[in-house]
Amino acid sequence: MGPFMRATTRKKRDTVLETALQMFVERGFEQVSVDDIIARANISKGTFYHYFNSKEDILDEVGGRQRRIIEAWLKQPPSQVTSLESHINRLFIDLASNISRYPKLARSIMFLSLQQGEGGSRRPRELDALAESLLHWLPDERKVELLVTVYAGTLLAWCTHGQEDADLTEMLKSNLGWAWAGLRADQPGSDWEPWRTMKEVTTMKVAIIGGGLAGLTAAAYLSEHPGIEGILFERSPQLGGRAFTYEKAGFTLNYGAHAIYGIDRHTISNLERELGLSFSSKQVDKRRVMYAKHGQLTEAPLDFINLMKTELLSTMQKVRFVGEITAIIANIHQLKNYPTLGDYLAESNADEDVKELWEHLVCSNFFITPEEARKVPGHVISDYYHNLFLSSRPVNYILGSWAVITNQLRQKLAVSGRWEVALQEGVDGIRYADRKFVLQTKTRELEFDRVVFAMPVQQVVKLLKGTAWEPFVAPYEGNTATEVMVYDVGLERVVARPFSYISDMDNKMFITDVSATDHTLVPEGGQLLQGIAYLSDNFEGEQERKAYLEQKTAQMEALFDTHYPGWREAVAVKRVSKKAMVASVKNIASNALLPNRVENVPFYFCGDGCVGKGELAERAFSSARSVAKMILQEAAKVPVGV
Repeated sequence: MGPFMRATTRKKRDTVLETALQMFVERGFEQVSVDDIIARANISKGTFYHYFNSKEDILDEVGGRQRRIIEAWLKQPPSQVTSLESHINRLFIDLASNISRYPKLARSIMFLSLQQGEGGSRRPRELDALAESLLHWLPDERKVELLVTVYAGTLLAWCTHGQEDADLTEMLKSNLGWAWAGLRADQPGSDWEPWRTMKEVTTMKVAIIGGGLAGLTAAAYLSEHPGIEGILFERSPQLGGRAFTYEKAGFTLNYGAHAIYGIDRHTISNLERELGLSFSSKQVDKRRVMYAKHGQLTEAPLDFINLMKTELLSTMQKVRFVGEITAIIANIHQLKNYPTLGDYLAESNADEDVKELWEHLVCSNFFITPEEARKVPGHVISDYYHNLFLSSRPVNYILGSWAVITNQLRQKLAVSGRWEVALQEGVDGIRYADRKFVLQTKTRELEFDRVVFAMPVQQVVKLLKGTAWEPFVAPYEGNTATEVMVYDVGLERVVARPFSYISDMDNKMFITDVSATDHTLVPEGGQLLQGIAYLSDNFEGEQERKAYLEQKTAQMEALFDTHYPGWREAVAVKRVSKKAMVASVKNIASNALLPNRVENVPFYFCGDGCVGKGELAERAFSSARSVAKMILQEAAKVPVGV
C-alpha cells in the first residue's frame, strides 16, 4: 500500500490487522489461515489481498510503522541534538506514542510475541533493529541493552496493565528517567563539593564575557546555584567560539576539531558527572593511524602493539622509547625537570630518530611546528603524556560534533531561568563604582558582583586598557596564539578509506578521515576529511607569509591526492581556513598562561589561554570549572558586596 490512504480505508485495514492478530493469539499463528481471517473480519478475499500478500505480511506491516520513525530519527542532523539523552528519549517516546494510538493492536502483538517466544530466549527482530539504531549514537552495547530492556519492559507492563487509559508515554518517561540516573551514577566519584550544603542562600549577580567552551562551562556550573543569576555576553551571533558547528549540504563541520584526547582522564568526564551532560564518543581505530616519512608509510607508535610494528625506530630504539614511556607513566622521567623539550633533547643520549619522534608527538598533540615543540616546558609535556599514556581511550570523537556539548550547556542556562544569553552584545568597557562592577555595551550599562573573563587573553588586555587593572595583565599581552591551516572537504562518496589518520612527518601536516569515526557528520554514503597543517609565524614580511601559506596549501592538496585519489571530483563541500586559531596562547616557554586569579585584579579568568589542566579544549573546560568552583565557594561563605 502507498503512504497516502483515506481514513476509512486505513481503519478497515487496521481492523483486519487486529482481527488477524487476535486469532493468532487464540489459536496460534500456524493454525490460522487467510480464509479464517477473511471469515472473522467479514471481508472478501479480494479485499484481504488488496491490503496484504499473505498472513506473514501482517506481522511485517506492523513493524513498518516503527521502522519509519527510527529512520527519521537517524536522519536528524547533529546540530539539532540538544543532548544525547534527550535525543534517545525522543526516539523512545515517539515509538511509544505511535504504539499507544492503537492499544488493542499493540497488546495483541505483544501477546503474540510472548506466545511465539515460549521456550526460547530470542527477542523480537524489532528490538534488535532498535538496538542497532541506538548504537549509531551510543556505541556502548551495555548501555544500549539496558535502555532497550527498559523500553521493552515498559511496553510489556503497559500491555498487561489491564487499564485502557494507562499512559504509555508517561510510564516510559518515568522508567527512562530512572535508567539514565543509574547510567550517570555508574561513574567514579567526584571531588566536587556542591553548594547545596550551604545554610543560607545569598544573591549574587555574575557577568561572563565570552560564550566559547569556557564561558558556557562556567555559566552552566553557576546556573545550578539558586542564589546566583547572571548574563553570558557573546559578541558573535553564535555560542561555542572555536567549537562552533554548522551544516552545509548535509555535512556537519566544526571550526575546531572535536577530538578528545584521553577521554577517560579528561575534564569533560567531570562535566559529564557534575553537570549531568549526556553524550557519546567513539575511539579512533589505533591500528589505522599511520605516519608517512620520506614516502614510506608505517604505524604510529600509539601503543605497545603499534610501537612493535612501526618502522620509524630500530629494535634498540624501540626499547629506549618504551623505557621513556614507562618513566613518563611512573612520573619519574627527567623531562619534567628541564625548562623545555629542547633542553632535554640537547642533553639526551638518545638517537636522532627517538628525538624526532618526541618532537613529532608534541607537534601532533599541541598543534605546533617542531621548532615550537622544542620550546614547550618539560613539566607540561610530562604531565600531558602521563595522562595520555595512562588512558585506555587515547583519541575519541564526540559523536555529533561540539554542538552536542554546547547545546546542553546552553540548555542548562535556559532551564535555570536565572541566566540571560546576550548574543551579538560585546562588552566595550568596565569600571568599579559603589561596590559594583559596571559593564558597558553598545545598548546598556549593567551592574554585577563578579566578572569572569572567558575570552582570548589578548582581548582581555585590550578591554582593560586604560583601567587601574591594566598594569597587572599587561605582561600577558605579548602571548602568541597557536594557529593552523584547516582544510575540510565533504565528499559525496567514499573515495578511499585507507586510514583513520595519516600524518606527513616531512611537511608537518595530517589528514583525518573524520567520518570513519564519527558517522553522524555526513549524509548517507558521504565522507568528511579534515586536513591540518602546523604553521610557523616567523616571517620577514607579508609577501613571505602569503607565499608560505600557498606552499602549505599545495602540500596539503598533494597529500589528499596521494592517499585519497579522486577526491577533487567528489567534493560536495569545501572549507579552507589558512590561519585558524586553535588556542589563544601557545603553551611554550616564552608565553605565560593567564592565572585564574591575578594579584590586585578582582576578576576571574578562564579559557584555553589560562592556567588549567590539559591542552586546547580541556584547558578551557578545566579552567572554567576551577573558576566556577571559586565563585560557588564564595557564594556559600561571603555576603555579596564584601
